[in-house]
Amino acid sequence: MATIAEQVCAQLDSRLHAAEAAVAADHGASPVLAAVLAEFRRKFAKTRPAVEGDPGSGPREAVVELEQAADSTKWAALADPGASEQTKLAVVSAHDAICWFKATGSLLEREHVEPDPLAG
Repeated sequence: MATIAEQVCAQLDSRLHAAEAAVAADHGASPVLAAVLAEFRRKFAKTRPAVEGDPGSGPREAVVELEQAADSTKWAALADPGASEQTKLAVVSAHDAICWFKATGSLLEREHVEPDPLAG
């Protein structure tokens, strides 16, 4: 059975894919948003082993580093005047997965999630 941290990383990976797809399809989204989102992905790739509890790594520090990348990406999306609401929600959804984990130590459950930003 996967640990909570592994489940959170799987959830975040899925949400990052959705955000990346939304930004790629959104012709109004700025190159800056795409770049900040790409940095979020790089931070996730770098920190994932530690977040999942790799011995010798600092899981808490990795979560904080990843949360900072998530925060930057969220604010870049919200400040992007050309990005669609769907794109903004997809980015915020990825942000929320790691921030909820940092705040609660648990997986972001369906009852605390906005509607699927890519549905519709």
